[in-house]
Amino acid sequence: MFVQKNKSDKAIKLLTPSLAQLFYNMPKAELLSINEIRLRNQKYLTVVIGGDEFYISSNGKISNECDTALQITEEDIDFTYKTALRNTIYSFKREISLGYIITEGGNRVGFCGTAVLDDKGKNDTLKNISGISIRIAREIYGAANDLINELELFKDGLKNVLILGPPSSGKTTLLRDLCRQLGMKKRISLIDEKNEISATFKSSAQNDIGNFTDVFNSYTKYYGILSAVKIMSPQIIVCDEIGTKDDLEALDYAINSGVKIIATMHSSNIDDAFKKPYMKELFSRKAFDYIVLLGTGDNLGKAISIKQV
Repeated sequence: MFVQKNKSDKAIKLLTPSLAQLFYNMPKAELLSINEIRLRNQKYLTVVIGGDEFYISSNGKISNECDTALQITEEDIDFTYKTALRNTIYSFKREISLGYIITEGGNRVGFCGTAVLDDKGKNDTLKNISGISIRIAREIYGAANDLINELELFKDGLKNVLILGPPSSGKTTLLRDLCRQLGMKKRISLIDEKNEISATFKSSAQNDIGNFTDVFNSYTKYYGILSAVKIMSPQIIVCDEIGTKDDLEALDYAINSGVKIIATMHSSNIDDAFKKPYMKELFSRKAFDYIVLLGTGDNLGKAISIKQV
C-alpha cells in the first residue's frame, strides 16, 4: 500500500496572501492532485495536474478556459521569487544561475527571465523574472516495494542497478523511496546534485531518505562519488541522472572500490541506453547487475522491463 506525503501547504506559503487563499479554499482532493503551480507575468495563474495544465479562476476554480482565469502581476512574481530566496538574493547566486531553489518542505521553485552572462558566456545570474514554477514535493512511501521484491534487494546481497525512464516517469520518486528503505539497513551515500531526492533545507533533509544515509548535497556526481568513497565508506551510492564522461569515470571508481551503485538515467528504452556515449564501456564490463525501465501514463513509476545483465 502506498502512502503519499504531500508538501502543498509549504508551497502555498510562497504565494501572495490573495493567491494563497484561492488554494486554501480548494477542496482537499483537488489541492492534493496538483503537481505544479505556475505563475507567468501578465499571463494567468495555472496548475499542472497529471501532466496537463489548467487555469485557476478568480474564485479558485480549476478550468480549461482562460475567460475567468486570474491574471498574474509583476508583484505576484516578485513576492514569490523573493520569498523562495528568503529575501537574501545574494546568498543564493548559484541557485539563481541554475534557475531553481529547493524551499522548505522540499518544494522546488524554478524561475526564468533574462540571463546575465559572465565573460565566459555562462549564465551568471537572472534578472527580470518572468515566470515561476513551484513543483510540489511528494514522498510516496512504498513506491519501491515492487522493485525491491523483484530484485530481492534485501535477500541475496547488494546489487548494482540502473533505472531508466523518459522525463516524468517517476525515476526520482522511485529512487527516493529506494534510498529510504535501503537506508534503514545499509550505509548509503546519496549524491544529490540537484537536491531533488533529499530536498535539503538548512542542512536538514526534508524528505525521509533513511537513517543510515549521508547526503552530498549540490556536489557534482564526479566529486560527490569520489568524496563519498574516500570519506564515508558507503555500502551503496545512490545518484540521479548519470550520463557524462565524468559521471561514468566516478561510477567506475566506486564499483572498483567495492561499492554498489543505484543510479538513474534518461532513456526511453534499454536499447537506446546501450547506444549512449560513454555507456558502452560500462555495459560491456557488466558494471550493472540489473537494468530497469520505467513506464509512463498508467505505468508511471512501474518497472515495465527488467534486464539482468
